[in-house]
Amino acid sequence: MSEKETKVDKSTVLIRVIACVLILAVGVVGLKLLKGRKKPPAHAAVQERPLKIEAQSVSFSTVPVLIEAHGQLRSIRMVEIAAEVAGSVVEVHPRLQRGEVIAAGELLFAIDDRDYRSEYESNKTRLMILKRDKELTAKELARVRSLFEKSKVGTRAGVEKAEQAANSSADRLAQVRQAMTRSGINLERCRVVAPFTCRITSKKIEKGQYVAPGKIVLGLADDAILELEVPLDSSDAFQWLQFAENSAAAGAWFAEIKPVQCEVSWTEDSANRAIGVLSRVSFFDEQTRTVKVVLNIDARQFQGQKAAMPLVAGMFCRVLIPGGSMQQVVELPRWAVSFENTVYLIRDGRLATVPVVVARVQGNKSFISAGLKDGDQVVTTRLVNPLERSLVKVVGGSRSAKHE
Repeated sequence: MSEKETKVDKSTVLIRVIACVLILAVGVVGLKLLKGRKKPPAHAAVQERPLKIEAQSVSFSTVPVLIEAHGQLRSIRMVEIAAEVAGSVVEVHPRLQRGEVIAAGELLFAIDDRDYRSEYESNKTRLMILKRDKELTAKELARVRSLFEKSKVGTRAGVEKAEQAANSSADRLAQVRQAMTRSGINLERCRVVAPFTCRITSKKIEKGQYVAPGKIVLGLADDAILELEVPLDSSDAFQWLQFAENSAAAGAWFAEIKPVQCEVSWTEDSANRAIGVLSRVSFFDEQTRTVKVVLNIDARQFQGQKAAMPLVAGMFCRVLIPGGSMQQVVELPRWAVSFENTVYLIRDGRLATVPVVVARVQGNKSFISAGLKDGDQVVTTRLVNPLERSLVKVVGGSRSAKHE
Protein backbone atom coordinates (compact mmCIF):
# COMPACT_ATOMS: atom_id res chain seq x y z
CA MET A 1 0.00 0.00 0.00
CA SER A 2 1.27 3.48 -0.86
CA GLU A 3 2.05 6.08 1.73
CA LYS A 4 -0.73 8.25 0.40
CA GLU A 5 -3.40 5.60 0.95
CA THR A 6 -2.17 4.99 4.52
CA LYS A 7 -2.59 8.66 5.40
CA VAL A 8 -6.19 8.62 4.03
CA ASP A 9 -7.18 5.61 6.20
CA LYS A 10 -5.80 7.21 9.36
CA SER A 11 -7.74 10.38 8.67
CA THR A 12 -10.96 8.40 8.19
CA VAL A 13 -10.54 6.55 11.51
CA LEU A 14 -9.77 9.76 13.34
CA ILE A 15 -12.87 11.42 11.93
CA ARG A 16 -15.04 8.54 13.02
CA VAL A 17 -13.67 8.55 16.58
CA ILE A 18 -14.25 12.27 16.86
CA ALA A 19 -17.85 11.81 15.61
CA CYS A 20 -18.55 9.09 18.19
CA VAL A 21 -17.16 11.24 20.99
CA LEU A 22 -19.31 14.15 19.91
CA ILE A 23 -22.42 11.96 19.78
CA LEU A 24 -21.77 10.62 23.30
CA ALA A 25 -21.14 14.10 24.59
CA VAL A 26 -24.40 15.34 23.10
CA GLY A 27 -26.28 12.36 24.67
CA VAL A 28 -24.80 12.99 28.10
CA VAL A 29 -25.63 16.67 27.95
CA GLY A 30 -29.19 15.91 26.79
CA LEU A 31 -29.68 13.37 29.56
CA LYS A 32 -28.58 15.84 32.17
CA LEU A 33 -30.92 18.46 30.77
CA LEU A 34 -33.90 16.05 30.84
CA LYS A 35 -33.02 14.93 34.35
CA GLY A 36 -32.86 18.45 35.52
CA ARG A 37 -36.30 19.21 34.17
CA LYS A 38 -37.87 16.10 35.91
CA LYS A 39 -39.76 16.84 39.17
CA PRO A 40 -39.36 14.40 42.09
CA PRO A 41 -42.57 12.42 43.03
CA ALA A 42 -44.62 13.60 45.95
CA HIS A 43 -44.20 11.48 49.10
CA ALA A 44 -47.51 9.68 50.01
CA ALA A 45 -48.46 9.82 53.69
CA VAL A 46 -48.62 6.30 55.26
CA GLN A 47 -51.94 5.92 57.16
CA GLU A 48 -52.61 2.97 59.56
CA ARG A 49 -55.97 1.31 59.06
CA PRO A 50 -57.78 0.40 62.29
CA LEU A 51 -59.36 -3.00 62.93
CA LYS A 52 -63.13 -2.74 63.23
CA ILE A 53 -64.21 -4.61 66.34
CA GLU A 54 -66.99 -5.09 68.85
CA ALA A 55 -66.28 -4.58 72.52
CA GLN A 56 -67.88 -5.08 75.90
CA SER A 57 -67.35 -3.15 79.11
CA VAL A 58 -66.27 -5.20 82.11
CA SER A 59 -68.94 -5.59 84.77
CA PHE A 60 -68.72 -7.93 87.77
CA SER A 61 -71.79 -9.86 88.95
CA THR A 62 -72.96 -12.99 90.76
CA VAL A 63 -73.95 -15.72 88.33
CA PRO A 64 -75.80 -18.98 89.16
CA VAL A 65 -74.08 -22.12 87.92
CA LEU A 66 -75.83 -24.61 85.64
CA ILE A 67 -74.11 -28.00 85.50
CA GLU A 68 -74.73 -29.65 82.14
CA ALA A 69 -74.75 -33.43 81.89
CA HIS A 70 -76.17 -36.20 79.69
CA GLY A 71 -77.67 -39.58 80.44
CA GLN A 72 -80.23 -42.17 79.38
CA LEU A 73 -83.72 -42.33 80.86
CA ARG A 74 -84.86 -45.54 82.53
CA SER A 75 -87.93 -46.72 84.42
CA ILE A 76 -87.59 -46.57 88.18
CA ARG A 77 -88.91 -50.11 88.57
CA MET A 78 -88.15 -53.06 86.29
CA VAL A 79 -89.68 -56.41 87.25
CA GLU A 80 -89.22 -59.86 85.79
CA ILE A 81 -92.20 -62.20 86.23
CA ALA A 82 -91.54 -65.92 86.55
CA ALA A 83 -94.01 -68.79 86.80
CA GLU A 84 -94.26 -69.93 90.44
CA VAL A 85 -96.13 -73.17 89.70
CA ALA A 86 -95.87 -75.72 86.91
CA GLY A 87 -98.61 -76.23 84.36
CA SER A 88 -100.06 -75.33 80.99
CA VAL A 89 -100.98 -71.72 80.21
CA VAL A 90 -104.74 -71.57 79.67
CA GLU A 91 -105.24 -67.81 79.37
CA VAL A 92 -103.21 -64.70 78.52
CA HIS A 93 -104.15 -61.03 78.43
CA PRO A 94 -105.48 -60.08 74.97
CA ARG A 95 -102.93 -57.24 74.77
CA LEU A 96 -99.99 -59.11 76.23
CA GLN A 97 -97.42 -57.80 73.77
CA ARG A 98 -94.19 -55.88 74.10
CA GLY A 99 -94.86 -52.16 74.44
CA GLU A 100 -98.48 -52.52 75.64
CA VAL A 101 -99.49 -50.82 78.89
CA ILE A 102 -101.66 -52.92 81.22
CA ALA A 103 -103.44 -51.49 84.25
CA ALA A 104 -102.72 -52.68 87.76
CA GLY A 105 -104.79 -55.71 88.81
CA GLU A 106 -105.55 -56.97 85.30
CA LEU A 107 -104.82 -60.63 84.55
CA LEU A 108 -101.54 -61.18 82.72
CA PHE A 109 -101.76 -64.96 82.32
CA ALA A 110 -103.35 -67.99 83.99
CA ILE A 111 -102.04 -71.55 84.46
CA ASP A 112 -104.27 -74.64 84.53
CA ASP A 113 -105.32 -74.89 88.20
CA ARG A 114 -107.35 -78.12 88.20
CA ASP A 115 -104.71 -80.20 89.99
CA TYR A 116 -104.10 -77.48 92.58
CA ARG A 117 -107.83 -76.93 93.10
CA SER A 118 -108.38 -80.66 93.56
CA GLU A 119 -105.60 -80.79 96.13
CA TYR A 120 -107.06 -77.78 97.90
CA GLU A 121 -110.56 -79.28 98.06
CA SER A 122 -109.15 -82.62 99.26
CA ASN A 123 -107.25 -80.93 102.06
CA LYS A 124 -110.34 -78.91 102.91
CA THR A 125 -112.38 -82.10 103.34
CA ARG A 126 -109.66 -83.80 105.39
CA LEU A 127 -109.45 -80.70 107.54
CA MET A 128 -113.12 -80.91 108.45
CA ILE A 129 -112.74 -84.60 109.37
CA LEU A 130 -109.63 -84.05 111.46
CA LYS A 131 -111.26 -81.15 113.29
CA ARG A 132 -113.99 -83.56 114.39
CA ASP A 133 -111.39 -86.22 115.33
CA LYS A 134 -109.57 -83.68 117.43
CA GLU A 135 -112.77 -82.77 119.29
CA LEU A 136 -113.52 -86.44 119.98
CA THR A 137 -110.00 -87.32 121.17
CA ALA A 138 -109.97 -84.23 123.37
CA LYS A 139 -113.28 -85.25 124.96
CA GLU A 140 -112.04 -88.81 125.47
CA LEU A 141 -108.89 -87.53 127.14
CA ALA A 142 -110.93 -85.31 129.47
CA ARG A 143 -113.25 -88.20 130.36
CA VAL A 144 -110.47 -90.72 131.07
CA ARG A 145 -108.51 -88.19 133.10
CA SER A 146 -111.59 -87.24 135.16
CA LEU A 147 -112.40 -90.89 135.96
CA PHE A 148 -108.83 -91.64 136.97
CA GLU A 149 -108.31 -88.54 139.09
CA LYS A 150 -111.72 -88.28 140.76
CA SER A 151 -113.13 -91.82 140.85
CA LYS A 152 -109.86 -93.78 140.68
CA VAL A 153 -111.27 -95.66 137.70
CA GLY A 154 -108.76 -96.80 135.07
CA THR A 155 -104.97 -96.55 135.04
CA ARG A 156 -102.29 -93.94 134.44
CA ALA A 157 -101.33 -95.78 131.24
CA GLY A 158 -104.91 -95.40 129.97
CA VAL A 159 -104.78 -91.66 130.56
CA GLU A 160 -101.44 -91.38 128.76
CA LYS A 161 -102.75 -93.42 125.83
CA ALA A 162 -105.76 -91.09 125.49
CA GLU A 163 -103.44 -88.07 125.66
CA GLN A 164 -101.23 -89.57 122.96
CA ALA A 165 -104.26 -90.06 120.70
CA ALA A 166 -105.34 -86.44 121.25
CA ASN A 167 -101.83 -85.16 120.42
CA SER A 168 -101.64 -87.30 117.30
CA SER A 169 -105.00 -85.99 116.13
CA ALA A 170 -103.88 -82.38 116.72
CA ASP A 171 -100.64 -83.01 114.80
CA ARG A 172 -102.46 -84.45 111.79
CA LEU A 173 -104.83 -81.49 111.85
CA ALA A 174 -101.90 -79.03 111.83
CA GLN A 175 -100.25 -80.85 108.92
CA VAL A 176 -103.42 -80.84 106.84
CA ARG A 177 -104.01 -77.18 107.66
CA GLN A 178 -100.49 -76.34 106.39
CA ALA A 179 -101.03 -78.46 103.27
CA MET A 180 -104.30 -76.65 102.65
CA THR A 181 -102.55 -73.29 103.02
CA ARG A 182 -99.85 -74.32 100.54
CA SER A 183 -102.39 -75.61 98.04
CA GLY A 184 -104.36 -72.38 98.44
CA ILE A 185 -101.22 -70.36 97.72
CA ASN A 186 -100.43 -72.48 94.67
CA LEU A 187 -104.00 -72.00 93.52
CA GLU A 188 -103.59 -68.23 93.77
CA ARG A 189 -100.27 -68.44 91.92
CA CYS A 190 -102.04 -69.94 88.93
CA ARG A 191 -103.41 -66.47 88.15
CA VAL A 192 -100.80 -63.74 87.69
CA VAL A 193 -102.06 -60.15 87.69
CA ALA A 194 -100.25 -56.88 86.98
CA PRO A 195 -98.70 -55.68 90.26
CA PHE A 196 -98.84 -52.07 89.02
CA THR A 197 -99.74 -50.22 85.85
CA CYS A 198 -96.97 -51.61 83.72
CA ARG A 199 -95.44 -51.59 80.27
CA ILE A 200 -94.52 -54.97 78.82
CA THR A 201 -90.78 -55.01 78.05
CA SER A 202 -90.39 -58.69 77.16
CA LYS A 203 -92.67 -61.67 76.59
CA LYS A 204 -91.81 -65.38 76.52
CA ILE A 205 -95.19 -67.00 77.11
CA GLU A 206 -98.03 -68.16 74.89
CA LYS A 207 -101.39 -69.85 75.46
CA GLY A 208 -100.99 -73.63 75.60
CA GLN A 209 -97.33 -73.42 76.59
CA TYR A 210 -96.09 -75.50 79.53
CA VAL A 211 -94.18 -73.46 82.09
CA ALA A 212 -92.00 -74.58 84.97
CA PRO A 213 -91.45 -72.77 88.28
CA GLY A 214 -88.69 -70.18 88.10
CA LYS A 215 -88.82 -69.61 84.35
CA ILE A 216 -88.87 -65.89 83.43
CA VAL A 217 -91.82 -65.30 81.12
CA LEU A 218 -92.50 -61.54 81.31
CA GLY A 219 -90.64 -58.28 81.82
CA LEU A 220 -92.52 -55.31 83.27
CA ALA A 221 -91.60 -51.64 83.60
CA ASP A 222 -93.19 -49.03 85.82
CA ASP A 223 -93.15 -45.72 83.91
CA ALA A 224 -94.88 -43.71 86.63
CA ILE A 225 -91.47 -42.45 87.75
CA LEU A 226 -88.50 -42.19 85.40
CA GLU A 227 -84.90 -42.04 86.50
CA LEU A 228 -82.01 -40.27 84.83
CA GLU A 229 -78.50 -41.14 86.00
CA VAL A 230 -75.86 -38.69 84.77
CA PRO A 231 -72.10 -38.46 85.39
CA LEU A 232 -70.60 -35.19 86.67
CA ASP A 233 -66.96 -34.26 86.71
CA SER A 234 -65.80 -34.72 90.30
CA SER A 235 -64.41 -31.17 90.48
CA ASP A 236 -67.75 -29.77 89.25
CA ALA A 237 -69.62 -31.89 91.79
CA PHE A 238 -67.30 -30.83 94.61
CA GLN A 239 -67.37 -27.14 93.75
CA TRP A 240 -70.93 -26.54 92.60
CA LEU A 241 -73.25 -29.40 93.63
CA GLN A 242 -75.68 -28.36 96.38
CA PHE A 243 -76.25 -30.54 99.44
CA ALA A 244 -79.13 -30.22 101.88
CA GLU A 245 -78.59 -28.02 104.90
CA ASN A 246 -77.78 -29.74 108.20
CA SER A 247 -77.26 -33.05 106.40
CA ALA A 248 -74.31 -35.19 107.32
CA ALA A 249 -72.71 -37.94 105.31
CA ALA A 250 -74.02 -41.43 106.03
CA GLY A 251 -70.72 -42.94 107.06
CA ALA A 252 -68.10 -42.78 104.30
CA TRP A 253 -70.51 -41.54 101.64
CA PHE A 254 -71.92 -38.30 100.25
CA ALA A 255 -74.26 -36.17 102.31
CA GLU A 256 -77.92 -35.87 101.34
CA ILE A 257 -78.20 -33.98 98.08
CA LYS A 258 -80.50 -30.95 97.83
CA PRO A 259 -83.65 -31.88 95.82
CA VAL A 260 -83.46 -29.03 93.31
CA GLN A 261 -85.56 -28.95 90.15
CA CYS A 262 -83.63 -29.53 86.92
CA GLU A 263 -84.54 -29.09 83.27
CA VAL A 264 -84.38 -32.30 81.24
CA SER A 265 -84.66 -32.31 77.44
CA TRP A 266 -84.30 -34.88 74.69
CA THR A 267 -81.06 -34.33 72.79
CA GLU A 268 -82.84 -34.93 69.46
CA ASP A 269 -85.66 -32.47 70.19
CA SER A 270 -84.90 -29.75 72.74
CA ALA A 271 -88.61 -28.78 72.82
CA ASN A 272 -89.39 -32.20 74.30
CA ARG A 273 -88.59 -31.46 77.91
CA ALA A 274 -89.63 -32.08 81.49
CA ILE A 275 -88.77 -31.19 85.06
CA GLY A 276 -86.71 -33.63 87.11
CA VAL A 277 -85.81 -33.50 90.80
CA LEU A 278 -82.31 -34.29 91.97
CA SER A 279 -82.57 -37.38 94.15
CA ARG A 280 -79.25 -38.87 95.25
CA VAL A 281 -75.64 -39.61 94.50
CA SER A 282 -75.59 -43.17 93.19
CA PHE A 283 -71.97 -43.94 92.35
CA PHE A 284 -68.40 -42.66 92.25
CA ASP A 285 -66.44 -43.96 89.28
CA GLU A 286 -62.79 -44.20 90.27
CA GLN A 287 -61.67 -44.78 86.67
CA THR A 288 -63.23 -41.68 85.10
CA ARG A 289 -63.26 -39.65 88.34
CA THR A 290 -66.92 -38.84 87.88
CA VAL A 291 -69.77 -38.62 90.37
CA LYS A 292 -73.06 -40.11 89.19
CA VAL A 293 -76.25 -38.45 90.39
CA VAL A 294 -79.84 -39.58 89.86
CA LEU A 295 -82.86 -37.43 88.97
CA ASN A 296 -86.48 -38.53 89.35
CA ILE A 297 -89.04 -37.45 86.74
CA ASP A 298 -92.70 -37.80 87.72
CA ALA A 299 -94.59 -38.93 84.60
CA ARG A 300 -97.80 -37.26 85.81
CA GLN A 301 -96.49 -33.96 84.41
CA PHE A 302 -96.99 -35.41 80.91
CA GLN A 303 -100.72 -36.03 81.42
CA GLY A 304 -101.71 -32.48 80.55
CA GLN A 305 -99.51 -32.37 77.48
CA LYS A 306 -100.78 -33.04 73.98
CA ALA A 307 -97.47 -34.45 72.76
CA ALA A 308 -97.80 -37.96 71.38
CA MET A 309 -94.27 -38.78 72.44
CA PRO A 310 -93.14 -37.35 75.79
CA LEU A 311 -89.85 -38.26 77.40
CA VAL A 312 -89.75 -42.06 77.64
CA ALA A 313 -87.37 -44.69 78.95
CA GLY A 314 -84.40 -45.19 76.64
CA MET A 315 -84.12 -41.58 75.42
CA PHE A 316 -80.70 -39.92 75.70
CA CYS A 317 -81.29 -36.61 77.43
CA ARG A 318 -79.54 -33.40 78.39
CA VAL A 319 -79.97 -32.09 81.91
CA LEU A 320 -79.20 -28.71 83.46
CA ILE A 321 -78.61 -28.98 87.21
CA PRO A 322 -78.70 -25.73 89.22
CA GLY A 323 -75.56 -25.49 91.33
CA GLY A 324 -74.08 -22.82 93.54
CA SER A 325 -73.27 -19.27 92.44
CA MET A 326 -70.08 -17.72 91.09
CA GLN A 327 -69.25 -14.54 93.02
CA GLN A 328 -67.83 -11.43 91.31
CA VAL A 329 -67.20 -12.80 87.84
CA VAL A 330 -67.24 -11.22 84.39
CA GLU A 331 -69.43 -12.85 81.76
CA LEU A 332 -67.89 -12.90 78.29
CA PRO A 333 -68.68 -14.69 75.03
CA ARG A 334 -66.72 -17.91 74.89
CA TRP A 335 -64.94 -16.88 71.70
CA ALA A 336 -63.58 -13.74 73.41
CA VAL A 337 -61.21 -15.89 75.50
CA SER A 338 -58.34 -17.67 73.75
CA PHE A 339 -57.19 -21.22 74.39
CA GLU A 340 -54.29 -19.75 76.36
CA ASN A 341 -56.79 -17.99 78.67
CA THR A 342 -56.06 -14.51 77.37
CA VAL A 343 -58.32 -11.68 76.20
CA TYR A 344 -57.79 -8.59 74.09
CA LEU A 345 -58.33 -5.24 75.77
CA ILE A 346 -58.55 -1.77 74.24
CA ARG A 347 -55.91 0.51 75.74
CA ASP A 348 -55.27 3.92 74.22
CA GLY A 349 -57.16 2.81 71.12
CA ARG A 350 -54.91 -0.20 70.55
CA LEU A 351 -54.98 -3.94 71.24
CA ALA A 352 -53.40 -5.29 74.42
CA THR A 353 -53.26 -8.99 75.30
CA VAL A 354 -54.03 -9.74 78.96
CA PRO A 355 -54.00 -13.11 80.78
CA VAL A 356 -57.13 -13.95 82.80
CA VAL A 357 -58.40 -16.64 85.16
CA VAL A 358 -61.40 -18.54 83.79
CA ALA A 359 -63.65 -19.63 86.65
CA ARG A 360 -65.97 -21.67 84.44
CA VAL A 361 -67.08 -22.22 80.87
CA GLN A 362 -70.83 -22.66 80.64
CA GLY A 363 -72.56 -23.09 77.30
CA ASN A 364 -71.24 -20.34 74.99
CA LYS A 365 -70.16 -18.14 77.90
CA SER A 366 -66.84 -17.84 79.75
CA PHE A 367 -66.78 -16.45 83.28
CA ILE A 368 -63.64 -14.60 84.36
CA SER A 369 -62.75 -14.36 88.03
CA ALA A 370 -59.41 -12.51 87.84
CA GLY A 371 -57.32 -10.47 85.41
CA LEU A 372 -59.88 -7.75 84.59
CA LYS A 373 -61.12 -4.65 86.35
CA ASP A 374 -64.16 -2.41 86.12
CA GLY A 375 -64.16 -0.19 83.09
CA ASP A 376 -61.94 -2.39 80.91
CA GLN A 377 -63.06 -2.74 77.32
CA VAL A 378 -62.84 -6.36 76.19
CA VAL A 379 -62.76 -7.15 72.47
CA THR A 380 -65.54 -9.61 71.67
CA THR A 381 -64.90 -9.95 67.94
CA ARG A 382 -63.18 -13.14 66.81
CA LEU A 383 -59.62 -12.15 65.93
CA VAL A 384 -57.05 -14.50 64.39
CA ASN A 385 -53.47 -13.72 65.42
CA PRO A 386 -53.75 -9.91 65.40
CA LEU A 387 -50.63 -7.81 65.86
CA GLU A 388 -50.05 -6.51 69.36
CA ARG A 389 -50.74 -2.79 69.67
CA SER A 390 -52.83 -2.80 66.49
CA LEU A 391 -55.05 0.25 66.03
CA VAL A 392 -58.73 -0.58 66.63
CA LYS A 393 -62.09 1.05 66.11
CA VAL A 394 -65.15 0.03 68.12
CA VAL A 395 -68.18 -0.34 65.88
CA GLY A 396 -70.64 -1.90 68.34
CA GLY A 397 -71.25 -3.92 71.47
CA SER A 398 -70.74 -7.65 71.69
CA ARG A 399 -73.31 -9.99 70.26
CA SER A 400 -73.97 -11.41 73.71
CA ALA A 401 -74.55 -7.95 75.14
CA LYS A 402 -76.87 -7.07 72.25
CA HIS A 403 -78.76 -10.33 72.71
CA GLU A 404 -79.26 -9.66 76.40
